[in-house]
Parts: sequence; C-alpha cells; structure tokens
Amino acid sequence: MTNEPARKPPVYKAVSASLKVLEVLEALNAIGPAGLTALHKRCGLPKATTLRMLETLQAGGFATYDPMRKTFAVGLRALALSNGYDAVDEIVNIARPIVAELRAYLGWPSDIVVCQNDQLVIADTNTSEPQFAVVRSRGAGSSLPFSISATGRAWLAFCPEEMRERILRFDNPHSLESRDLMANPEQLRAILHETRLRGYGLQSGEFLDREAGAGVPVIVDGELRCCLNVVTARNAVSVEQIERQYVPRLQEAAAEIANRAKAMQFSTVGSPKDRT
Repeated sequence: MTNEPARKPPVYKAVSASLKVLEVLEALNAIGPAGLTALHKRCGLPKATTLRMLETLQAGGFATYDPMRKTFAVGLRALALSNGYDAVDEIVNIARPIVAELRAYLGWPSDIVVCQNDQLVIADTNTSEPQFAVVRSRGAGSSLPFSISATGRAWLAFCPEEMRERILRFDNPHSLESRDLMANPEQLRAILHETRLRGYGLQSGEFLDREAGAGVPVIVDGELRCCLNVVTARNAVSVEQIERQYVPRLQEAAAEIANRAKAMQFSTVGSPKDRT
C-alpha cells in the first residue's frame, strides 16, 4: 500500500514538450546557475533541445541568462508557483533599492534571501559583475545551504520553531549541506543558539573555502520576512572586519526595510482613526 495521492485518469496524451521544459526547469533549480552543457547532461536531453527549453523558460520569465558568465538561473517568476509569493514579492520589492545601495558602501555583493518550500533562495542580488566570480557563482534563483552559510544560519536562528524543526530534519537537503553537521544536530543547534544571541549569522570559510560573510534577519512585526547578507573573499576580509564594519550596515539596511514594510502595511490598512 502506498501513500501516493490518487491521480485523475488522463483524457489527453501528455504534451511531451511541456514535460521537457519542466525537466529543464527542475534541473536548473537543482544545479543552477549553470551553463548549457551542464544542464543538458543533467537532463539527458540533446543540447539543442535543452537550449530551446531554456529559451522558452527565459521568454516566460521563469529563467534568466547571464551573458558574462554564460549561465542560466531560475527566474523570480518561478517563485510564483508556490504559495505565499505575494508576501515574498512585496518584501523583495521594498528591499531591492536598499540593497542596491549597499554595493557602494560594502564593496562586496549582497543578496536578498527568502525561504520557499523550506528552501533558501536568492530572490535578488545587487551584482553580477565578473570580478566577483572568484568569490561566488550564485545568482538570483539559486538556492543556499542552511547549515554552512551565514544566511542559512541566520534564517534558522530567527524563523519560527516549527519551521526550524522541520528544516533540521533535512528530508531533502541541499547538496552543499554539511554531512558532519547534519549528523551532529547538537553542534548545529549550538551554532544557531550562538547566532541568535549574536543577532546575525557568520561564515568564516570553514566549509566554503573561498567565501566568508554575514547574514542578518529582516523582521517585521515579529515575523522573519527575509535575510540580507554580504559575501566576501575569505582571504581578503577578516571575520573581525566583517563584524565591525559590514554587519552594522547590514543591520541598518534590515531595519530600514522593516520600517518601510510597516509603513506600507499601515498605509494599506489605514490610519488608527480609519479603523475605529
């Protein structure tokens, strides 16, 4: 006896082209950003067919293409396929101009990161410049690991307990999750406790060889809405500098996003007088 949901008997034959484009989207979500060769190998489809499917996804806003790196990534419109996208879309739109300004101050890339279906996703990033390829290759639509990234640690530290416990089961873990930490939940919980006390997540290159950085939560009326981060080269910036120079600016940006989100909610609901 299986627990699979019953399926409605088909009336028409499945559209093979639609199935192929979904296969490519699934592969892109799993390994993207990625180039055409990596994606066609992942899907097992001919390269020309894979390219056609990718261009179809791009035309619909479900995929993006970075001409500098020659890589495809999942587009933000793909997030619309999951429940709760409206709230995500709102906070990303509020955060985008604030995070864009961070590049000039920090000198390193920053992301707006959200959680969809218990997966940590880069909703937007403030740079795609090639010099940062040395540090990171992930773009908008890419997923991040929880256990070893500063942003993942920040999310787990400040998200609702029910969500945290569900994620910590690691039923469908990111390929980069630490096997050691997954096998030692008490150590990971200790890291999250320290993160909660500190107020932000840190990653100093102990797992991601080239990267270091910090992640801060954006909390609106007690609810974690997204996280902001800064990603630096491990050998170029010390953890002390990240904490002293970069984290305060990230926290200021997070507070500004939260204040704008509250103001938007207030203006939408109406003034206190209007509600009496």
